[in-house]
Amino acid sequence: MRKAKIDMINGPVTGPLIRFSIPLVLTGWLQMLFSMADSFVVGKFAGSAALAAVGATFVFTMIIISLFGGLSAGVTVCASNDCGAGDMESLDETAHTSVVLSFLVGLFVCLLGQLLSRTALTIMKVPEDIFEDALTYLRIYFCCMPAQMVYGAGSSILRAKGDSRNPLIFLTISGVGNFLLNLLFVIAFKLSVVGVATATLITQYISAVLVMQHLLRLDEPGGIKLKKLGMKKDKVARILKVGIPAGLQSACLACSDIPLQTAVNTLGSMAVSGNAAALNIDGFVFTTIDCLSQGCTVFTGQNVGAKKHDRVKKVFRSSMLITVLSGLVLGMLGFALRYQIVGLFLPDAPEAVAHGASRCAAVSALTFIFGIYSTITASLRGYGISSIPAILNIVCLCGFRFAWAAFYFPTHQSLFHLYLSYPLAWIICVIASVIIYKPLIKRTIAKSERLSAH
Repeated sequence: MRKAKIDMINGPVTGPLIRFSIPLVLTGWLQMLFSMADSFVVGKFAGSAALAAVGATFVFTMIIISLFGGLSAGVTVCASNDCGAGDMESLDETAHTSVVLSFLVGLFVCLLGQLLSRTALTIMKVPEDIFEDALTYLRIYFCCMPAQMVYGAGSSILRAKGDSRNPLIFLTISGVGNFLLNLLFVIAFKLSVVGVATATLITQYISAVLVMQHLLRLDEPGGIKLKKLGMKKDKVARILKVGIPAGLQSACLACSDIPLQTAVNTLGSMAVSGNAAALNIDGFVFTTIDCLSQGCTVFTGQNVGAKKHDRVKKVFRSSMLITVLSGLVLGMLGFALRYQIVGLFLPDAPEAVAHGASRCAAVSALTFIFGIYSTITASLRGYGISSIPAILNIVCLCGFRFAWAAFYFPTHQSLFHLYLSYPLAWIICVIASVIIYKPLIKRTIAKSERLSAH
């Protein structure tokens, strides 16, 4: 365990940041690969209608998961600050509080998903020929939420301590299990959408058990002791102070896809299938950027806790360079290979492939712009600043994409023109976030110094 830790507050920045971020990126890629495996197995062995049913649920699941998944961001920032400040007692309290809180939130999300699934699919105008399959998938999937929330909290604790390797190991184990169960349920048992959802349900609980087992065996601050499980009010407040705005920000990002997914649904099941397949290409780039941003948040959080603000500037510069270059390279690669990759999921549906490729043409090559915005947001979050970036998301991302779908798409009905709203919204967000970044940081540091003086 100790060898897995990385010193974030002393020595060089770029090398340790890369070493810490690589397991995060690999974790994200594995999640995408297993998701792609789901899509591949369903699309190839259950047909394009089954793939469309799974794809049609994407936006709604992302909104709910993002909204409550912000809890992990709150845990990350609080635990990172504790580690950087060397306050191990506070870290212990953060760890025990976050596990209990995440489980309770997961139960709530599970119930919420059961209640809202049918209404959400109806509002999003999911085609009738795939509606019931999509509903079945959603209701099984939301049963995963207690496990998913616990895994997120446990992984956040480990990463805040400088260990990004063990969460990767746990995900690899559960992910391989997910792929094998997909093959068993979909190909052997002919369960189609139900099989994919059930495989996900089982393996989500496997990952939660693995991370909790590790934390229970960890005999150091941040480890879990059953007798200490409970919720400290001040810790809940700290986690939610960052987690709620972070969740709202992520949910708004997903929510801004509602009018776009609704517009896609109006183009028919072929467009839905192609869009679902193309999500796997864009998802790889977005996942990479998000994971690199997590590295920025953790490094920033530890150095803010240690009051090394000059070092935070180095973290920001290194993170920006790494994230933008990664987004540019992967985005261009996805753009160049868009027809081949989408075709893997829909080998017998050339019309759907064309739809998916047109989406990639509008999005993939420009995702590095999202990398700029994501790095700025991650740095602010490391300082515990979440509310203003959340407001920015609501205004610039949601507002712009809703307007685009309402006024531009009706006269330009194709996935390419629809998804031009992605890079245009990112550009607006980058401009706004650049304007607010330095004043927010200066104000936060000044406030921290005033509190320390008292």
